[in-house]
Amino acid sequence: MNDLQSLPTDALLAQIVERFHEGHRRDLAALIERAQALDAAGAAPAVKQAVAAFAEALEQHMFKEEARLFPMTAQGGNTLIVQLIDAMRAEHLGHEDHSAALHGLIDELTLPATAAPAAAQFRAAFAALMAELVEHVRIEDEILFPRFERTRMS
Repeated sequence: MNDLQSLPTDALLAQIVERFHEGHRRDLAALIERAQALDAAGAAPAVKQAVAAFAEALEQHMFKEEARLFPMTAQGGNTLIVQLIDAMRAEHLGHEDHSAALHGLIDELTLPATAAPAAAQFRAAFAALMAELVEHVRIEDEILFPRFERTRMS
């Protein structure tokens, strides 16, 4: 964490986009494919639908960061940045709720024994994505955002 705290903002933003945003996009595409395979194997369509909804929400969030928040932070911030950060923090909490609901669906997943390998791959891919998402949110909430929230107190 200290290494990231010492990075200039532009380097931190590049790392967030390259490691997390691009990684999430890649991982979500694979997770959607795995959810479709589970659906074909007899899983309730709710899993596939929940994964698609989660992917869409996360993509919209990352787009907002890349199109509005990150350019604003790269320029040193302005009077609107605190409101954008508040909105991003609220969306981070929404992602937690979304992922908790998805966890519940995955925990209740029942499939024929022949689909066990596909289910295990899906669960492993989902767990890896969630671990990366938790780290992504932590870096933004604990390292990036505080750099600009100080202006609120000034």
